Amino acid sequence: MPETKKVGELMVPLREYPVVYDSDTLKDAIKVLRNYRAAGHEHRSLLVFSKTKVDNEEQLVGILTTRDILKAIKTNRLLYDNTELFTMSWAFFYRRDPLNELTVTKVGQAIRPLVDACVQAGDTVVRAIELMMTKNVNLLPVFEGRKAVGVIRAIDLLDYIADML
Repeated sequence: MPETKKVGELMVPLREYPVVYDSDTLKDAIKVLRNYRAAGHEHRSLLVFSKTKVDNEEQLVGILTTRDILKAIKTNRLLYDNTELFTMSWAFFYRRDPLNELTVTKVGQAIRPLVDACVQAGDTVVRAIELMMTKNVNLLPVFEGRKAVGVIRAIDLLDYIADML
């Protein structure tokens, strides 16, 4: 049986992944994600950094997924006009003007923080799969020590498994 690969061998390097800052707005994040997709990338999430530097480096503070963005917009909608709390439909998302008001939320308020859902580049693929399953996530940041170096996605792990068959 072949040796199990390390996460660092399968990860997507940081330089190839879209980035926003926790101080950016959801509107900014949507534009970044759209630009990456228009360029042919299939990313469905963004890495979120803080502009506050530690040891002269910006720090990865979380991940913002398309689901997080939609959830924040929906929450804002409910706060914006709670008279429609029980009548809100998804048709609202097709109206352009109100969306501008609902996307001013800062990215930092909508992210999935990096509490305990990350791996080290030297961890095995098995460790990444276990963590994704227990934390119910499709993407994990990859670190070397305390420095973020990439991300490992569920699709990367599935491709690895397919290659092993």
